Amino acid sequence: MFKIEQTAYPVAQTILGELATTHVAIAAALDGTIDAELWLDQQAKPEIALVANGDAYYLAGNASCHAETLAGIRQIIPDWAYLFVEEPWLAQLGQVWSNAFAIEHPRIRMGLPPNGSVKPFLLPAGFELAPIDRALFARAPGNLDTLEGELEGWQSPEAFFEAAIGYCVLHNGIIVSHSLTDSVSGTRCEVGVGTVAGFRRLGLGRAAASATVAECVRRGHHAVEWHSHASNRGSLAIAAAIGLVERDRHTALSCSLPAENAGDLDPGHCLELAHHFEKASEAIDWCRFHAAGAWALAGEHERALENARLLIEGGWEGEAEWLEEFWALRSLGDDPAFHTLLSRQRAQQDG
Repeated sequence: MFKIEQTAYPVAQTILGELATTHVAIAAALDGTIDAELWLDQQAKPEIALVANGDAYYLAGNASCHAETLAGIRQIIPDWAYLFVEEPWLAQLGQVWSNAFAIEHPRIRMGLPPNGSVKPFLLPAGFELAPIDRALFARAPGNLDTLEGELEGWQSPEAFFEAAIGYCVLHNGIIVSHSLTDSVSGTRCEVGVGTVAGFRRLGLGRAAASATVAECVRRGHHAVEWHSHASNRGSLAIAAAIGLVERDRHTALSCSLPAENAGDLDPGHCLELAHHFEKASEAIDWCRFHAAGAWALAGEHERALENARLLIEGGWEGEAEWLEEFWALRSLGDDPAFHTLLSRQRAQQDG
């Protein structure tokens, strides 16, 4: 596999065409709008393309290839990838990916219908809606770091401020909800939403998302898309409320929880996942992170703590804040034993 320069990305347009119809991120990567890496099986007349954008990896092309090519792909895709592949590659998955414990993540893509309208929503008293732009960053509200991380996926801050579209909700000078385009390509864009715990179910995400989608349409990005875990009822409800409809369903592969919020998965499913990730941790040590989260969601407090302890004692190189801010471990937030583990991990990081 050959890693190519961004200027040569259009050569992969045909290979990635089918995946790009579902994922705006691929089209934006080929445009050079968002930051991505691209590998081809051969530089002249390629038949296979692999794209990486953050933790998302996309594999497309001729799955009937030589063992040497399969081995080359396997060297590139990390075990922690969030992987999307064309269906023919599923039979070859064990040869192109070292993670034998990845599970399916059912996902739903929604979109704005042709000539569809966006339903506006008003904010409750005490909240302010503001565009995500240079003026907002100059204003430096609280929780700005939640947006600063969004800049990292773009080619540059200038590209972000030029092409990204979004609105945030402020309360007492702090960002408590935001909706933003993850990627933009031509008339297409993908929009996401996030609201701080403690400010949910107030209509804040709905108001931010409706303002964002309306602005996307105003700027000529009529093909608005919205991707979500099938388990994320809150996200899907917001999308439906502002006027989006289901386009299709697809599947990702990952060794992580197929959800983003407590309550998205039933306790029985969480129990199955906890056992699965514990087993996976015998081969991939960081899977204990998700085992701890699954045990916590299943109501098994001590098993969650035990997996967090084994994760840290096993030399995990992650940051204590990842555990502290992990949505699946919020039930451990008041436990002194959990805070002792976090302190131990911080000491290891500093040491």
